[in-house]
Amino acid sequence: MSAAGDWRYVYASVPGVAHRASGAECQDACAVQWLAVPDAPPTLVLAAADGAGSAAEARIGAELACQTLLAECATGLAQTPIVAWTRADAETLSARVQAALSQRAAEVGLPAREFACTLLGAVLTDDHALFLQIGDGAIVIGTGDDYRPVFWPQVGEYANETYFITDASAAARLEFATLAEPVAEIALLTDGLQPLALHYQTRQAHAPFFRPLFQHLRAAPEPGCPADLQTALERFLDAPTLNQRTHDDKTLILATRLPLTTAEPAEPAGTAESAPSDAPAGPTPLPSAIPEDCGDAAV
Repeated sequence: MSAAGDWRYVYASVPGVAHRASGAECQDACAVQWLAVPDAPPTLVLAAADGAGSAAEARIGAELACQTLLAECATGLAQTPIVAWTRADAETLSARVQAALSQRAAEVGLPAREFACTLLGAVLTDDHALFLQIGDGAIVIGTGDDYRPVFWPQVGEYANETYFITDASAAARLEFATLAEPVAEIALLTDGLQPLALHYQTRQAHAPFFRPLFQHLRAAPEPGCPADLQTALERFLDAPTLNQRTHDDKTLILATRLPLTTAEPAEPAGTAESAPSDAPAGPTPLPSAIPEDCGDAAV
């Protein structure tokens, strides 16, 4: 088994056109870590965060939240197997991320809200999974053909309002779920991709967005994080066809442990299924195999 088990994964955060136009940095962050914990099953941990637009240190907050979640998961798994984790353990993770942000804020003399961010996390073993979320964005899981969100994005009282890990009510807002079964494929995304990846009317995942991406990831020759597809994902997230439909920062993590079967060739860009008739024409597919034009808007 490779250092990443059977998992193939890629992840990237890119600034949206609004931030590029103003010269601002990307306020999203993400992280993935493969853990080999003694006396515990090999575990894949994923985290994504979207810094609050009103926060002065949004990017730093998002990065610190992701790295703290990964570190705390490693510590927790060394003490308690994932099958025994409960909501109380998830609340402990949330509290420690919140404490890390508060400590960083105190060190630089700022209120914690200046590091505000959403937080999405997933912990996966061979036959068990744990998910947590505060704020918008989505965690989507799939069997290879069907995809569904674990939680629906959290929204506040007003449009474009959500909740953050730094909120006093974060523990109460925390979404938590476990599955005592294998998860074959998973995606974490921030709200910049929600209009493309989710059906709002049916509250379901938009499969044509995910299907070609996962098919190309399955085709990677070795487990782990292939550098060419990592670069391709960054280009895909910054493609003109996506930037025409969403101006926000965009983060996407994809992980699969399904092989590409001989009966399932990687789907080319611009197929009838993945291109609604009213969608604008996409650009030439990337040579590194992730199609730029697979991000057709959900309906």
